[in-house]
Amino acid sequence: MRPLLLLPLLAACAAAPAQFPPSLVLPPRAANAVTGSQLLSHLQGLSLTSRETLLWHEFAAGNVPDFLRTLVPVTTQAVIAGQTRTARFWCTPDYVGLGADADWFRMPMTPLLAQQLAARLDAVLPTRRMVDAIWAQAPVRLAPFPYSPAVYDILSVDLFHQHHLQIESQRGPQPRQLLTAGIKKDVVASALIASWPGRVCIYGWHYQNGTPIQPLSKVHTFPHVDYSHGIRLVARTCEVDGAFSTIDAVLADPALHVLLSDEGPFASWHYPAGTNEALPLHETFPAAPLSAGWLPKFTVPVAVATVPPPPSGDGLALRVMDPAGGTESLRRSPGLAKDLGLQADLLCEFRPQLAADGFERIGVFVRDQAAGAFDGTQSQAGACYALCWDSHDGAVRCLRVQGGVRTDLLPTPRFAPSTAWRRFRIEAVGDELTFSLDGERLLRIRDGAFPSGDYGIGYHEYFATNGHQRGARVDGAVADVPGAFVLQLVPGPAPGALQLRRHRGIPGDLAFTALTLVPGAFPNGWFFGLDPQLSDVFGQFSSGHPAFVATLDGAGASTFATAGLPLGVSIQGVALDLDPTLRWWQATAPVSVTIR
Repeated sequence: MRPLLLLPLLAACAAAPAQFPPSLVLPPRAANAVTGSQLLSHLQGLSLTSRETLLWHEFAAGNVPDFLRTLVPVTTQAVIAGQTRTARFWCTPDYVGLGADADWFRMPMTPLLAQQLAARLDAVLPTRRMVDAIWAQAPVRLAPFPYSPAVYDILSVDLFHQHHLQIESQRGPQPRQLLTAGIKKDVVASALIASWPGRVCIYGWHYQNGTPIQPLSKVHTFPHVDYSHGIRLVARTCEVDGAFSTIDAVLADPALHVLLSDEGPFASWHYPAGTNEALPLHETFPAAPLSAGWLPKFTVPVAVATVPPPPSGDGLALRVMDPAGGTESLRRSPGLAKDLGLQADLLCEFRPQLAADGFERIGVFVRDQAAGAFDGTQSQAGACYALCWDSHDGAVRCLRVQGGVRTDLLPTPRFAPSTAWRRFRIEAVGDELTFSLDGERLLRIRDGAFPSGDYGIGYHEYFATNGHQRGARVDGAVADVPGAFVLQLVPGPAPGALQLRRHRGIPGDLAFTALTLVPGAFPNGWFFGLDPQLSDVFGQFSSGHPAFVATLDGAGASTFATAGLPLGVSIQGVALDLDPTLRWWQATAPVSVTIR
């Protein structure tokens, strides 16, 4: 590892936020993300399935208000075996929604999407007992505002938004960070879930006197989502008598369950999670059939053997090609997420001997607005940014394709004249575009031609003889929001224990974590007053210990747990997702935690 690579990693630790109390670990909200009021127009007219697909895109892209990300504590007590026991859990200050702090939208959803979101964020849904505790301890308790189903379409997103605005008018100028209750029925975790599959359990919407409008109910099936439903997330980590535990463990405990449940102990209380993953995308090709969301331009791609074999080692790749010739592509929509990083491994087969007959162009593209036309078909001008490679001369191009005009944004020609599997990557953040090949940054430029659009794999053959075409052969693709890679330092559940979690990275990459002690007596200065030597960081790296070095798994994650750490010690860390070539990397935000 090069010292210059580590310097930004260490410098990033200068202002590490505390990681406990817990927070929702989401990508940073993009500056150009849609607001709550803008989101309404995108949701109108969609089927429930399409609506939830779009919502998942937005949650996965981090389009969540900042104030919702910091969780607030709620305490419960119970006398168990003659002893007063205390539990503390952390929940979102309001019901989950999308948009900006100043313009957001509380979002009803099915329990399937709610469970998928909770699982992604290491959270759970509250029980009836927890909902009552939240209402009792909320400093902002608003009166319910119901709409008659005889007069209003309670399933419409227009009424969802109208109800959201009504709540906003009721809360007025009170700080959004304050725990707020009395405004929705909760979709809850319940013992009923196991015995009533396909039903959503709802409860709450308390009057000002503390009586809930909605008793615990299982009357509705999963597809019923109305304006009154709300999703409040609770961190899976909790405390019992000051010691760390989990919601799962407490609910299943024969004695302690009363701290969080008034339905007795239960261990089976999760809804089935939805399966419509959008971001992050970790695609291993070939797959038959293709996972949901991929759209071929003309021809469904097929699996083919390749020489040399693909990086995955399975001997097969997915071929994107129209046998009739011309342009072909395979694309996906990122929903309303405008910022995106796309990476794919493609076989570049160098064939200069066919130059007289033509060539084929392969590559990846982002922000496509021409239904996968890539660099242009015979009948359709392309509209996208693309990183391409040409088979006859090995030319590498960073293209803006617009109105039938292909503009190579590279200031000087670049060539890779050999046969090899190569890693193509484009990042688009706002109007800044970064193109990389095999981890080497080729170009970083600002261009505002296309603010959003689809992403995918492109192919265009320019041969006079169609029989010469081989197609774009792709082994795998990864897409996510830039900046989504995160490090979590999670204490507990036992005293002195610590979990180190790295996730939303790129499968197969190295995860390198730099850790140091934070001297509480020296709260100022670079690195909290502690100047680490590079030799110390190199020592961590060379140790090979999984706390410091790991390979990200197929989900782009790696977890390490340890125990026996001294109580009261503060640890600070930051992690890198490193391409195995060590030529491309992304850093997490720095975090710190105190061992308890």
